[in-house]
Amino acid sequence: MPKKRRSGIWGALAWIATGAFNILYLLAKLIFQSIVGILGFIFHKAQKAGKRTARAKHPEADYRPFSVERKLAGDINEFERKISSGSTVGLILGARGSGKSALGMRILENIAAGKRRVCAMGFDESSLPNWISSVGTVDEVPNGSFVLVDEGGILFSSRESQSAGNKLLSSLLLVARHKDLSVLFISQNSANLEVNSIRQADYLLMRKPSLLQKEFERKKIGKIYDGIDFSGLPDGGRYSTYIYSDEFRGFVANELPSFWSSRASKSFAQLKLGQK
Repeated sequence: MPKKRRSGIWGALAWIATGAFNILYLLAKLIFQSIVGILGFIFHKAQKAGKRTARAKHPEADYRPFSVERKLAGDINEFERKISSGSTVGLILGARGSGKSALGMRILENIAAGKRRVCAMGFDESSLPNWISSVGTVDEVPNGSFVLVDEGGILFSSRESQSAGNKLLSSLLLVARHKDLSVLFISQNSANLEVNSIRQADYLLMRKPSLLQKEFERKKIGKIYDGIDFSGLPDGGRYSTYIYSDEFRGFVANELPSFWSSRASKSFAQLKLGQK
């Protein structure tokens, strides 16, 4: 057989072998990816089943009203009636570790005890009872519900007021009353929040501020803080809440949520901040 012909045959065989190898490689890759995908799906389902099992252990919502420590004006019962029905926008402000999340969850539990649908954004789902719907974005909040948003300053930073999250949040607040939504934000400082969120607030729940917090608050919030005297309250006012609303002004104390734990209090770290 001529040398040139043998070279052509070997070249063809090499081409066929290379093609067969590439095909086998692609098949092996697809099989591997399929196996990984199936295992991931099974793991995800098992994880969700575990969360549902953990959530099912929580008792039903238990109503525990605020206890008034110092009344300045109004009626605390009128305030509680206002936030439990209709559409409202509220802010919880205060120093880090002052119990803002526990306060927000206590309100959420009181609302749920009245049979209104409640949602939470920024908490690990497995740390919540099954009567609180965990939502990841504003779009998932159903009409007619009361939603608690933890660390609003991180989710909707005023320095990113043109982000998709802020635009969506502003739109949601503008139509909140038409959709019968109530929204309650938790933030360490009002300066972290987009200004439209503050303009539409119906009430403020203010915990004792940190050392320099008042100096960096938005002007109106700073003036309100200047007029608040936390002295003479239990524990120096550390766990007292000043309510600023048309219905009531004064200091109140709240019990912890029935399902509260250190896991729930730190669960904001579980949130994936991907909706900017």
